[in-house]
Amino acid sequence: MAQSAEQQLFLEAEKIDFSQLSQDEIESLQSKRLSSILRHGGLWQATWCGILSIFQGVSTFHIFTFVFQTADKDFWCARPQNMMDMNASEWKNLTQTTDSCSIWNIDFSSMDSIQSLFNYMATSDAPPNYTQCTQFEFDGDQSMTLVQEFGLVCSKRQLLSVVEMCFLAGAAVGSVSSGWISDKFGRKHTLMSFALLQTTFGTLLAFSSSLAMYMALRVIIGFASMTVAVVSFVLVVELVSGKWRTVIGILNILPVAVTYVLTAGISYFVRDWRTLQLVISLPWFAILCIWYCVPESPRWLLARGRLEELYAIVERAARLNGTTLPANYKKSLEAAVPPSASSDQNAPTSVVNGSVDGDAVNPSMNDTNTKAAELDANASPLVVVFSRTYLRTTCLTLVVWLTLIIIYFGLTLHLSNLGGNIYVNTAIAGAVEAVSICLSVFVVLKLGIRLNLIAYMLIPGICCLAVNIVPKGDENLIYVIALAMIAKCIIGANNAIIPTYTAMQYPTVVRNFGVGMGNLAAGVALILVPYMWLLEHIDPLLPMSIMGVCGLIGAIALAMMKDVHP
Repeated sequence: MAQSAEQQLFLEAEKIDFSQLSQDEIESLQSKRLSSILRHGGLWQATWCGILSIFQGVSTFHIFTFVFQTADKDFWCARPQNMMDMNASEWKNLTQTTDSCSIWNIDFSSMDSIQSLFNYMATSDAPPNYTQCTQFEFDGDQSMTLVQEFGLVCSKRQLLSVVEMCFLAGAAVGSVSSGWISDKFGRKHTLMSFALLQTTFGTLLAFSSSLAMYMALRVIIGFASMTVAVVSFVLVVELVSGKWRTVIGILNILPVAVTYVLTAGISYFVRDWRTLQLVISLPWFAILCIWYCVPESPRWLLARGRLEELYAIVERAARLNGTTLPANYKKSLEAAVPPSASSDQNAPTSVVNGSVDGDAVNPSMNDTNTKAAELDANASPLVVVFSRTYLRTTCLTLVVWLTLIIIYFGLTLHLSNLGGNIYVNTAIAGAVEAVSICLSVFVVLKLGIRLNLIAYMLIPGICCLAVNIVPKGDENLIYVIALAMIAKCIIGANNAIIPTYTAMQYPTVVRNFGVGMGNLAAGVALILVPYMWLLEHIDPLLPMSIMGVCGLIGAIALAMMKDVHP
């Protein structure tokens, strides 16, 4: 009896001599098998891609809530107990400097009323000496901000950048190490373990008794949050194939923008920082209930030769998608596992740090899919990405990620520095960024990736520079905010696309490490952002100027990279 084309394809796989194949060809074979069997784009994939994208929002809550937990309040040097009946405004205007950081160096204990203070002022001939305030009062309701509770004003104001850096330093380490961790222990258990860690320490953060404790916990939360964000992306793009990887890879970042809007709304009604921390942490214990149900990456299981687990996932997917599996699908998958897979538990897998493997995501990548004779799969990835062949690509990748993240998080975490209502600004920016991410899917599929990324880097850079030439004054604040919003939304779309684009620049055997280099540059940028904004104390124009120049440099770097097509 004649065999069907599909059956013949499966049987041919059994005859392949894997020793004659490059790593790219092996992974391409595995990818074709999974694509033929799983029928990518079905209900099973759509359901899990939607559920797993929620983890991006969970991480964003922890990243962005800090902006509102450290919201500014008007403050002044505290009144002594015997002067509490005195009007706070009069006390502030009469006794201290305009920055409310220094107060008259006199004995207020002998005064019991404002009249006593006036009498002292009338009889004193010498100009008042000032001393630094040691205690402060804050304006507003009884809700407590982080700044208020730990007195992060005046000389301690600089500590805010250090506190912010603690989280971002943890995130930087997480962005680099998450790929290795998920590659070794699997996507599912890495994701859920760090989600548990993130939620647990996020809850403990609300009970911090000191600034040191708060900072230590933020380092751990930063590490866990970035790991959750990266691994959830990895798992999602490994559930689909072809153009769906580009689509899902971009849309997976959509919850980030939506979370900005939610964070602004929640923070508007919940002003106490401890309560706010509990609100964004406790509900996510519920999502841990899906731990058992979350599927492991089929690609990771196939690369590791863990076929029994893979069969179970494939059968569940087929039931939900309403498809019938070929009778010999197990034989097909077994044939796609190299003999060394069962013994080599450290074999490279298809996606790490957000990279997308080469199963025809990009047909133009044939020039990078080198044979084993041209690219030694056993060579150190570090040596390969900095070899003569890929040195240019790697250096440009580092520049692009560094400049992108400086602009994206420079604007995202410091919208309040530009003036206006931080709650309204954040909600509008998040909503527009969400729309821009959705539109980017269609634009990228129609026009390609590189030209869009160049525009998405150039326009924010120009907007940041334009902010500095807007005349100062409240009447022009709307123009400053509008330019910042445009920059924020467009660079947000860029941030959603760049992991996929970077992955397309490298052959599969070093693609994981290549994208990891991008994440390394992003980690450095995360640490630099808080200190960049400290430069506004030297010159208010410096932060936006730096981000503007970063946009121009990033656009030039992208123009020098090779084009790819989804």
